[in-house]
Amino acid sequence: MVLPTLRWFVPLFSLLALFGTVGAAQNSNGETIVQVVYNYNPSQVLAAVAGSLYLLCSACLFARTFSHRAWWGLCLPIGSIAMAIGFFIRIALPKNPNSLIIFILQSLLILLSPAAFLAFNYVLYGRFVSNCVSPSYSWVPPRKVAKWFVSSDLTTFLIQMAGGGIQTSKSISTDKLGANIMLAGLALQAVSFGLFILLFLHVCWRIRADRISPLREPWGPIVPAMLFSSAMFMVRCVYRTVELAQGSGGYLMTHELWFYILDTLPLFIGISVYVPFWPSKYLVTRTDLPTSKI
Repeated sequence: MVLPTLRWFVPLFSLLALFGTVGAAQNSNGETIVQVVYNYNPSQVLAAVAGSLYLLCSACLFARTFSHRAWWGLCLPIGSIAMAIGFFIRIALPKNPNSLIIFILQSLLILLSPAAFLAFNYVLYGRFVSNCVSPSYSWVPPRKVAKWFVSSDLTTFLIQMAGGGIQTSKSISTDKLGANIMLAGLALQAVSFGLFILLFLHVCWRIRADRISPLREPWGPIVPAMLFSSAMFMVRCVYRTVELAQGSGGYLMTHELWFYILDTLPLFIGISVYVPFWPSKYLVTRTDLPTSKI
């Protein structure tokens, strides 16, 4: 429990340091926080729609979790409802462009909630490989995957925190260094999740190599659902990396539409796939594995 908890608080300190810089910029130039960071006026309509969709999705996921008593999957609906709250808070931002509290709260919830989505796939991987196929199919002991990748995410967040701290300097050179360190942290996070996808693809290859057809197995829907979900999450990882690489005045960061198309929407689609294909319905033990795999 320690690592997931730290995972939420480390970026908090990084963002607080970054927003301290934003506040200083606002005081010296007379610009609002929204102008400094976004350079656009956030849409209240889009925020309301996004918040409503995530709220609806979280209700469906909570229903699935409780109906199947799948307490291990609570991180998914909790992350979804946190995302919804973030967007509902964002609605107040255009009318309160200098409210640091509103800005920090909506940023934290929207930026950090997807960590729960990734964690869900990590845990699901371990349960799927252990219960439905064979631990021998995995390069990494399946029960350790969640711990290892959460630790990897924690490390990348620490790197981003270091970059955010360096950016508080008034020196242009150190500010650029801090931005590069934060970019490295985001890139490493994307690489880490890419390795997780590669790990799951290897399991899929081993299943096919043993002439096992997922379509004929009760656990079959888990494979395409998890692959599709992970692909959606990767879209968001790549978008965030490119956005930061372009800098604070870059095209992606200054155009809100891309935030919804390449961040909000892929994440929503990625978690919504588990509403009709809730994994607990399919996590059953195989009895006909090749004898060499048992």
